[in-house]
Amino acid sequence: MLQGQRKAFTLIELLVVIAIIAVLIGLLVPAVQQVRESAARMQCGNNLKQLGIAMHGYHGAYKHFPPGFRMGGTDPIHDGEATAFTYLLPYLEGDTTFKIYDMNQLWYATGNQQAVTTSIPIFLCPSNAGAAILDLTIYGQGASLPPTAGSTDYALCHGANGSLYWDATKIPLSVRGLFNMQREGVTKTGVRIEEVTDGLSTTLAMGDAASGAATIHVRNPNTGAVDGNAKLIQAWGAANFGPVGAGYANNYYGSVFAVTAQYGQLNPPGDEPMNRNPATATAYAGDPTGNNSGSPQDSVSGFRSLHIGGCNFLFGDGSVRFLYTSIAPATYRGLSTYAGGEAVSE
Repeated sequence: MLQGQRKAFTLIELLVVIAIIAVLIGLLVPAVQQVRESAARMQCGNNLKQLGIAMHGYHGAYKHFPPGFRMGGTDPIHDGEATAFTYLLPYLEGDTTFKIYDMNQLWYATGNQQAVTTSIPIFLCPSNAGAAILDLTIYGQGASLPPTAGSTDYALCHGANGSLYWDATKIPLSVRGLFNMQREGVTKTGVRIEEVTDGLSTTLAMGDAASGAATIHVRNPNTGAVDGNAKLIQAWGAANFGPVGAGYANNYYGSVFAVTAQYGQLNPPGDEPMNRNPATATAYAGDPTGNNSGSPQDSVSGFRSLHIGGCNFLFGDGSVRFLYTSIAPATYRGLSTYAGGEAVSE
C-alpha cells in the first residue's frame, strides 16, 4: 500500500453529513429567533416601564396625569396642540425636542415641525420593523402637514368605548380610560390618582400598538372589505390624521389611542380584542348624540403587537405585564377603565 494514500469520502457519506447539518440548522434557527424575540419583548417592556416612570413624574409635578390629547375649544380632532407623549418628553430625556415645541400652536404648525418630525427611540418597539419616521406626504391631507412625523409603537388606553372618543364629556365615566381628549374650556386637564377607584394596579395606561405593521391588515370602515394595503399608524405628536368621513387617503388610519371595546355598556359591547387582524380602522363620524349613526361609525383600533400571543401593557401603578390574547373579554374591558367598578382579579 502506498504511503500517504488516504480513503476519500463517498458521495453517500457527503450527502449524510449535509443532511445532518441541514437538520441542525433547522433546529437552531427557530431557537435563535425565539431568543431574539424574547429579548425584543423584554426591551419593549422596558420602554413601557420608562414611560410609566415618566407618567408618574408628570403626576408628581402637576397632580394629574397628562391628557391623552389637548385641543382648542372649537378645534377639529386633528387640529390639536399636543399628546400625552409630548407632555412626557421632559421625563424621557427628550428635553431638546420638548424645548423647541410650542404648546400654543397646532402640532403641525411650522414652528413645531422640527419637533414632531423627530424620532424618539423609546417610543419604538424593537419587534416592529415599521418606519420610525412616517411619510405624511402620501396621506393626501394637504400642504399644511409636515412631510414626516416621528412614529410611536405604543397607544394610550382610551378605555372600553371607542364611540365619541373625541368628546370625553359624552362618554360614561364607567367606560372611560386613563387617557382622553382634553378640549380647552370644556373638559378637565387629566385624571388624578385619587380618581382611579378601580386601583392603579388593575388599570391599563398604555400598550403595544405596532405602527404601520405590514402584517396587520385593516378593514375598510365604509365598505367592511379587507384592504391588504391599509395600515394603522401612530405619530407621537398627533391624535390622528385628517377628517375621516370618507376614509383616509391611501387607506392609512392613525390614532394615539386604543380601546378594548367600541360601544361600552351595550349588549353586546362591541369587543375590540388585542391583535385583531384584520384590524378595526380608527375613524370617527361627528355623532354628538351617541347614536353612532354616521358612516363610518365612531371607532378606535385596538391594541396590537408583533409579539407572539399577546401584548405588553403598562399599568397605572407603573408595572408592566404581558397580557395574552386568550384573556376573557370582560376582564380585558375591566382592566381598561379606571372607574368602572369591575371586580378584576390578578
